[in-house]
Amino acid sequence: MTTTACKRCHGETRPHSIAYADGTAEPLKIRLHDLPVLKCDEGHKQFLAPQFPGMLLDHLLQRDEPELPTGEEKGLFKKKYLCESCGEELEAKPDHRHTFSLEVRLEELDPIGVDLTMPVYRCSGCGKEQIHSLKEVRKLTPEALAHAFQAADIPPG
Repeated sequence: MTTTACKRCHGETRPHSIAYADGTAEPLKIRLHDLPVLKCDEGHKQFLAPQFPGMLLDHLLQRDEPELPTGEEKGLFKKKYLCESCGEELEAKPDHRHTFSLEVRLEELDPIGVDLTMPVYRCSGCGKEQIHSLKEVRKLTPEALAHAFQAADIPPG
């Protein structure tokens, strides 16, 4: 088995799983479950590979988040959000916060659990609850994910 040296102390690393790591980019809160990393005897953590954060982010943005119930953003200056189901305008104030639980599968790794918590808005027409827009979630995800990595004490690169 090939080992990777710790980037901080150059000691030997082994696969390790972080139970959870939280990050926030208001109003989005993200929680990562069973995050795979490499860890040395000194407790330093690093990504399995330099491209891991980008792969996870890309998977969330391109595959998982488009499946969430999201309204459609309209208007350049005065934004309004329309229901994805019936086209009626969403309520102006959020009904409550909802956690969407995802399971991300990346090449040859055990699944990584991802909880995305966002305010949801009720449609005034059909009553369906949804996030304002996919654009809004996608804008916040990179920052929230970076904060989760920082909270888990995983340095960039």
